[in-house]
Order: sequence, then structure tokens, then C-alpha cells
Amino acid sequence: MRIEKIADKMVYLDNTFTKRVLFNEEKVLAFVLNLKSGQELPPHQHEESDLVLHVIAGKGELTIDGKVNSIEVGDAIHCAGEEMFSLKNNGNENMSCFVVIAPRPSPKAYADEFGDK
Repeated sequence: MRIEKIADKMVYLDNTFTKRVLFNEEKVLAFVLNLKSGQELPPHQHEESDLVLHVIAGKGELTIDGKVNSIEVGDAIHCAGEEMFSLKNNGNENMSCFVVIAPRPSPKAYADEFGDK
């Protein structure tokens, strides 16, 4: 068993969104996505894996297969692997999302952290 502090993974950079991995296990990947106002995660798919996203700070727009949805703190979203997914912080505050992907995607890049440390 491991316990991680989500607050330690809420890191924001001016030049890009950040991704900080909490757990990279054989069957599941969990991380925190952090976006400053105006930043966005480009459209992509998770192929064979489903994604669950929980907004833990801020608000924004989640686009799934071209449909734009407003999301805010407390919202939980499920996205199937074949759905095209993007995220944008269109609010004035920092935005963070706790994300779980299962099964863990096979491309190694999905488990990499993003944004300078």
C-alpha cells in the first residue's frame, strides 16, 4: 500500500499544463492534471483504456467527441477509450483534476509526467 498527497501534485506552470503521477501500477494509472487559466490538454484518445476524471479545483470545458461540457469542482466524468477527449481551463483560477485510467495504457508516454519539475 502507498499513500500520496494529492496537494503535492498540484503544480502549475505558466508555459504549459502539468501532469503529476500518483500511481503507475500494472493495472491502473492515476495522476493529477493541472492547468492554469487558458491552458488546454489537446484532443486525444485512450484506445483500450477508460478514463475517470474528478475535478478537484477550478472549472473548465471538457470536450468529448466534439460535444463541449462545462465542468467544475465536484464533477466526475467517465470517458470511454475510443472517445476523443480534450480539456481546457476557461476559468480565472487554477484547475486540477484527479484522473484514473484503467487498464493502464500500454504506450509508455501515458505514464510519463509532463511539465518541468
